[in-house]
Amino acid sequence: MFFDLIFRVGSQTGIDRIFQDEFFEFSKDKKKQLINNQEFIVYITNTIRFVLTGFCPKGRKCEDGTIDNKYPMVELDIDDYSYRTDKNIEFSDGVLIIQGDSTNDYGTQYTINRAEELKKKLKFVNVFANNLDEVVKWIVNNNIRSLNVSGARKSNLLGVDLQVKMVCKKFLNNIHDEILQNSGFLIYDSIRRFYTLGPEGSFSYFTAQEIFQKMREKCANVEIVLLKEKSELIKILPILRYDECLLVPTQVNGVDMFGQNHLFERFKVKLEIETPVRYALLSVQNNISGIEELYSHESAFEECKNWICMKLPNVRKISVGSTSEAAKIASFSHSASLSNISCSTLYKRNVLETDICDLSNNKTTFVFVSNHEGLNILIKI
Repeated sequence: MFFDLIFRVGSQTGIDRIFQDEFFEFSKDKKKQLINNQEFIVYITNTIRFVLTGFCPKGRKCEDGTIDNKYPMVELDIDDYSYRTDKNIEFSDGVLIIQGDSTNDYGTQYTINRAEELKKKLKFVNVFANNLDEVVKWIVNNNIRSLNVSGARKSNLLGVDLQVKMVCKKFLNNIHDEILQNSGFLIYDSIRRFYTLGPEGSFSYFTAQEIFQKMREKCANVEIVLLKEKSELIKILPILRYDECLLVPTQVNGVDMFGQNHLFERFKVKLEIETPVRYALLSVQNNISGIEELYSHESAFEECKNWICMKLPNVRKISVGSTSEAAKIASFSHSASLSNISCSTLYKRNVLETDICDLSNNKTTFVFVSNHEGLNILIKI
C-alpha cells in the first residue's frame, strides 16, 4: 500500500519552476527509484509515491519563452494561461499558495479565486513564516492526494528566490519524513496479532513496544508476539493468517531480510518506519574511568568506533549477539555496554554516557509486512 501524493504545477517561472527544481534535488538526495517520462516523474519507496506533473499551455508557453523538456508536463491544446490554471486546480484536491510577501500578483489571485469557486481546500505559506508543519497536517487531515502548488512568477518574486527554494526543500523533506516516521498516529484495519523480532531490550524490541501501545489505542484486542530468533520468524511466514502481520527490520546483522528468503516474495510492505538509533554507555559502576571491557553488537562498534577511540582508547571490545545481551552480560565493575538506554531500567545499569554514535542521523528501517491485500495500515498525522 502506498501513500500517494501528486504535485501539480504549471511550470511558470518563479514558484512553479523552483518547486520542480527542488523536487529533482529532493529525489537525488533520497537516492530512491525514479520513473521519468515527458508527462510525469514518480519518486517511489516501499510506501511512498510522489508524482510530479501538471498542465501547461499549448506549445509549452511560459514567461521566459518555452518550458524546458526536462520538466514533465501535460501539454494542453489551448494557448492560454488561465485555462492551464483551471485544469491544474480541477484535477487537484487542494491548492497550496507559496507567497513571497502578502501581495499576490494577477496569476496568483486568479488561482485563489478559482480554488474558492471550485470549493477546493486552500492553504497559504509565506516564505518568511515557519508554518510548514501545519501544511503537512493539513494535507493528511484533508485527505489530499493531488496538490496544486502555485505562486508568483519570477518577475514578481522581488528577490526572494533563495527563501522560496528553502521553503520548497523543507516542505518536501518534512512531508516525506513525517510519513515515514508516521508521527505515531496509525489507523489499523482488522489486525489481530503482529509478530516482531526481539530479543527483549533490543532496539527492535523497544520500537515494537512503542508501536504496540499506539496500536492498542485504536484496537484494544491486538496482540504482540516477540520472537527471539530469525529462525522462529521464518517458521511463522508460511502460516501467517490474513489478520496477522510482521514488524521486522529490513536488515538483521547486516543481512537483507527480504533478499535472503524466497518466502518473503509473496508479502507486501504495508508501512515503513524509520527510527533513530543512538547508543548509551551502561555499567554497574558510576563513572567511565576503569572500564576495561566493552560489550555490544558488532554493528554498534562500527557505528561508534570514533567515539570509542576518543573516550575508551584502550578498552577491549567484545562482540555479542545483540545490544540487549551486551547490557545483560556487562555486570562486572570493569565492564560496560553500548546498548539502548532503556536497558538501564531493564537490567538495572547506570547510564554513563548518552547519545553515542558517529553518525548524526543514524537510523534503522522497520517494515510492516502482510500477505493479505485487504489488510491496510493507513497513515494519519
